[in-house]
Amino acid sequence: MFDVDDALRAYAETGGPEPEADGRIQVGYIYATVRFESFLHPGYASVECWAATSGMSRLFARSTNIRKVFTDLAAASGGVCCLFDTGDGGPEQVCWLNGETTQEMVPGPRFPDRRALVASWSDPER
Repeated sequence: MFDVDDALRAYAETGGPEPEADGRIQVGYIYATVRFESFLHPGYASVECWAATSGMSRLFARSTNIRKVFTDLAAASGGVCCLFDTGDGGPEQVCWLNGETTQEMVPGPRFPDRRALVASWSDPER
């Protein structure tokens, strides 16, 4: 369930479920994979969340409230990074990094690749 924003409102208007009385909307299944050693850095665990459909993936790309849920989850769990990947080969967006909300892109000026992103993570031993 996500708080309705413009993207979610448009989704509901094009055949998606109607918003609930509390102002939230259900979008469908989200699959999660937990890895106790991240592919990006073995000193970190990772949680990868996947939309069940391509339409949901496109919705996730448009909705700031959906990204906020995942960013807040990363922050609340002590995560060092929340990386949004549309799965279409385009740049990935860093939404959360070392305690700060951000909108950096990978590849981008600050992070030319994932290695540069991982190098910016705080030390897992501290």
